[in-house]
Amino acid sequence: MKRMLCILLTGLLLFSAVACTLNPQAHAPATEAPVDEPVGKPTETPTEAPADPEPIGQDEPIENPPIELTDPVEPVNEPAGEAKPVTGYGDFANLLSAALLTGTQNRNLSPISVYLALAMVAEGAEGDTQAELLTLLGCKSLKELRGISGAMLETLSIDTEGSTLDMHNSLWMAESIGGQPVSFHPEYLSTLAETYRSEANVVEFGTESAAKQIADWINEHTRGKINVQPSALNFDPSTLAVLINTIYLKDGWAETFNPEVSHTDTFHAPDGDMEARYMHRFDRNSSVRFGDGWMAYRVYLNRVGYVTFVLPDEGISLDKLLGSPDAVDKLLHRGIDKKYDVSLEIPKFKFQDKMELTEVLTALGLNLSFTPAADFSGMSDAPCCIDSVIQESYIGVDENGVEAAAYTMVQMRTTAFMPQQLEKLEFHLTRPFFYAIESYDGTVLFIGTVTNPGTGE
Repeated sequence: MKRMLCILLTGLLLFSAVACTLNPQAHAPATEAPVDEPVGKPTETPTEAPADPEPIGQDEPIENPPIELTDPVEPVNEPAGEAKPVTGYGDFANLLSAALLTGTQNRNLSPISVYLALAMVAEGAEGDTQAELLTLLGCKSLKELRGISGAMLETLSIDTEGSTLDMHNSLWMAESIGGQPVSFHPEYLSTLAETYRSEANVVEFGTESAAKQIADWINEHTRGKINVQPSALNFDPSTLAVLINTIYLKDGWAETFNPEVSHTDTFHAPDGDMEARYMHRFDRNSSVRFGDGWMAYRVYLNRVGYVTFVLPDEGISLDKLLGSPDAVDKLLHRGIDKKYDVSLEIPKFKFQDKMELTEVLTALGLNLSFTPAADFSGMSDAPCCIDSVIQESYIGVDENGVEAAAYTMVQMRTTAFMPQQLEKLEFHLTRPFFYAIESYDGTVLFIGTVTNPGTGE
């Protein structure tokens, strides 16, 4: 009986195996139901591609006729950190830009110039004064700061035919104050010379001679784009030292703009419409980056890097996109890429800017540095603090490319002789916009806003 049951079971198993072989779908797993899309979608939805402009006129080159925007490819998230510097400088640039760029007026800022000037000051600080400077500059030690500063001065140097990126540092020292001789520590002077490539000069502050020497040095290293008059440099006799960084940039576009198709059109400024002179070209198969209420486009230079232009959507004012370090970083490095044939129009513009940075740097955490409680004993035995920080700059954009220059000057005053300082697609940029000039490694060299381009001539 048992043997008969075994034979029967064996037969049933063989029959099942044959049936499965003849009909494999019978026991296949059920098809999975569609899965909902992930919750973590980009919050910044690409806007629809704007339409191409009307033909400009008979001056339009035949080889570049107006074209329709191509169907966009599927959005692709920009690789994380593609252009963002991996140093403490990146956070500093975002922080300073957010504090100074309101989007309500023409502004041009060189964060790297401020950074290097303050870095030289930090080299002479001690204790809590050094700590607050390092915190602002995004470093944990002077060694780290020297590594960042030295690398920038080494790598961000270009001097070829048609392309220039040039930075210089200098220290101007008082020989005596109030009849008392002043000395600077050799270690401090050595660090500035070796790491920051800074020259050192001795002057008598409060004299026309000192003002002229410093004005001439600034004018020379900004290639005459910033014409500083000696009469504008009112150094008090209590000035212990002045530290200066200059930066000069000139580069052509990698893809040129034809001056013959430049034309006059309307720019919608905050205080009313105005005429501006526009450069024009078509870029095929190019990436446009979209965010929440804006789009961004990179225009490449020959050697230095690229200019990122950020255009707010219709009805959104530029100041609504700015306001925080994260907002600045988002405009420069985040968003969703889509491919288009781009009709590009950029207004020609040039202007000078000057900013007193004492108040904003105090708000960003430099409290001790501007008071008699500051400790800069690493610089000199003479008690001192920061008296003022100013930056003056120039920016010019036309068919030939970009030219920009800036200097940042930090004035140190003695605290032993003076009382405490008193308080002091279709990408047409036809409305206020934000811009940044970055090196190819993502270092922000200049950054600003244009609300009134003028005639560009």
